[in-house]
Amino acid sequence: MNIPDLSKNLKSLLFKRYEWYEEELLISLKNQGGVSLTTAQARALAVLNGKSSSISALARSLNISRQAAHKTVVRLTELDWIKLEESDKGNEKIIHFTEQGQQKRIIIKEHMIRIENDIAQSIGQDRYAALVEILNEDWST
Repeated sequence: MNIPDLSKNLKSLLFKRYEWYEEELLISLKNQGGVSLTTAQARALAVLNGKSSSISALARSLNISRQAAHKTVVRLTELDWIKLEESDKGNEKIIHFTEQGQQKRIIIKEHMIRIENDIAQSIGQDRYAALVEILNEDWST
């Protein structure tokens, strides 16, 4: 059986770069005396993007179980980055960013700018600008 090599297709390449970026961000945060976040926590913060959400909606966005999303949310609550409030839908909890969580997002943004500046320096400013432009385009047909 001949198994095709899919490591050079766009999905694999984007995913590999996404994982690299995420790792660089987590290392940068930790090295600057910040809290050590897991990949799951970083992805949850990225999906929430400073906005409120239900745990169920977060789980769907991350394509994980509600229990896994809840575990991630509990740790972020312990860090006082987010808080949970009751919803009018019964047992559903709504995630809200705390003031400290919003301040941490500012710090994360600073680290992201540094990483992106490093990327631009590595591949060239013109190529970096073209990459950002392409990724911002609507690819739907």
